[in-house]
Amino acid sequence: MRTSGLVKISALLMLTSAICVATAQTPPQTTAKSVTGHYRLTRDEFRNRLDVQQLAGGKIKFYLLALWVSHNNPENIHNGELQGIVELQRGIAVYDQDDCKLKFEFFSNRVRVTQLNDAGCGFGANVTAAGAYGKLNGNKPKFDF
Repeated sequence: MRTSGLVKISALLMLTSAICVATAQTPPQTTAKSVTGHYRLTRDEFRNRLDVQQLAGGKIKFYLLALWVSHNNPENIHNGELQGIVELQRGIAVYDQDDCKLKFEFFSNRVRVTQLNDAGCGFGANVTAAGAYGKLNGNKPKFDF
């Protein structure tokens, strides 16, 4: 009976140690330290650009250019532009103005943009901001606004 109790305690200690080690090795959230830079989304018909500058006070300034290019006629291009300043909290920023709602989720080398409504943000036909944009560099963009 005494041996059985020691085996149970030993097993419990090993399990507790394993949980502690697993918890300590869990990777931190993959949010980027600085989101400033130039990002690109390149898929067959979408060629989007996103420029971001991280500001003091937990905000970002951004400029988004979204393009849709026709497969049948490469000269048929529809576009949409959007710019603004929004709060950045734990790697997430939400733009919500004039029937346009976009969510920006920043990671170490990319940003995922989700269009949260069907209004289209006033973009041209077939144009969307949604997708995963790869970070090209961490250079500070120059804005006109």
